[in-house]
Amino acid sequence: VDPALATYIRKCGELKGMVSCCVFELATQRTIGHIGQRPGPAALASQGASLMASMAESAVAMNLGDAPPDAAITLSNHHLLLRAVPGRPGLALHAVLDRTQANLTLLRLQLQRLDLLLEDADAG
Repeated sequence: VDPALATYIRKCGELKGMVSCCVFELATQRTIGHIGQRPGPAALASQGASLMASMAESAVAMNLGDAPPDAAITLSNHHLLLRAVPGRPGLALHAVLDRTQANLTLLRLQLQRLDLLLEDADAG
């Protein structure tokens, strides 16, 4: 794993309410990095790839374009966050958050700040 991506994954794991997160290759579901508890990396990669494919397929079917999906799904006790990893084509982040601890709006802003780590590493 490149150092910037390793730092990105570690910092994602430090966000308030984070239970488990995984960066994976969409095409192969190969785990690039994982931090946290359960679900483990294989489950996050498999389910994340499936959800990303469904969202992308729905967008195309409704003529909404083909930009990489970014989704937050709220369950009874958890939030799922699924998004492309900026500057890393073909990679996605799938995160599970404790709903009682995580503020989705704040978390998305924090992830945007973490995105800058990857952009800065690419620029440097």
